[in-house]
Amino acid sequence: MVLKINGTDITPYIERKGFKWQRSDLESSTAGRTMDGLMHRGRVASKVRLDITCMPLKSEDAATVLNAIYPEYVEAEYLDPMYGLVTKTMYSNNNPATLAHIQPDGSALWEGITFPLIER
Repeated sequence: MVLKINGTDITPYIERKGFKWQRSDLESSTAGRTMDGLMHRGRVASKVRLDITCMPLKSEDAATVLNAIYPEYVEAEYLDPMYGLVTKTMYSNNNPATLAHIQPDGSALWEGITFPLIER
């Protein structure tokens, strides 16, 4: 398991190399360089962002993924490179999907489903 969102395992839908982890620092308003060029940091928090890329998905699988990330905040359980398996409250936005193909039986194939999960 690499990623569960509100208990739904999203791992089977993630493209190979489609799970990107990133840590970002939030700095205080006093952080910055002084006139002598010395950097002064004031880290107030570190937050994690996951960027997920899905493989091409049938409509029902696309709906599973997109409905899982739809709530304003979700509980994401994921494999963290620093701490192992962790659970964090996260949110997602800007979720594209491209209709790639309609099968002769009328079923659809969706590509380009990507989404961020950003720590609250």
